[in-house]
Amino acid sequence: MKHVEMDELPDLVNAIRGYRSESISIGLELLVMLFPRPGELRAARWDQFNFETKMWLRPADVMKRRIPHAIPLPAQAIQLLYRLKEISRNGNEYLFPSRSGSKEKFISEVTFNRALNRVGYNGKQNPHGFRHIASTYLNDIFSDKEQVIESALSHQKTGVKGAYDKGAHLRERVGVMQYWADHLDSICGVRLLK
Repeated sequence: MKHVEMDELPDLVNAIRGYRSESISIGLELLVMLFPRPGELRAARWDQFNFETKMWLRPADVMKRRIPHAIPLPAQAIQLLYRLKEISRNGNEYLFPSRSGSKEKFISEVTFNRALNRVGYNGKQNPHGFRHIASTYLNDIFSDKEQVIESALSHQKTGVKGAYDKGAHLRERVGVMQYWADHLDSICGVRLLK
């Protein structure tokens, strides 16, 4: 998976913020901030987001391991989601509906890749690579929370730990996700919403 180094991330995020499609720009920034698998974000529906509990509840049918998974939403992600809702087509269940106008379809798998290519990152960064960036950085900062980071990535625990520990580390992930979003603000600046 192609990805930039951490010191190159601010330039990439600022290029993403300047992308011509505001909804795709927000989608890419959500990939950076929440580091889901790109297909999980492309297929995300508004009914999966609980703004009161600040959670994205992903059902088993969209998950690689076919196990439901929750992502705590940092304050910055909630702001992006509210803005996305403002500019979205009315009545569509998907965050990123297909341009065909069909209410049953979402954007194709090449949409985020094309956007990254158009902002100058062809061959340097792909959507899945944001998971690598977040994992590397967070494992360095939270070296004592390897299982928390793995759970945030929706990775299966291995060995004896995987056989017995079914915990999702949700409470700890709230803090980790907010830390990552705050760190992104500190190195990339705060996104100014229109």
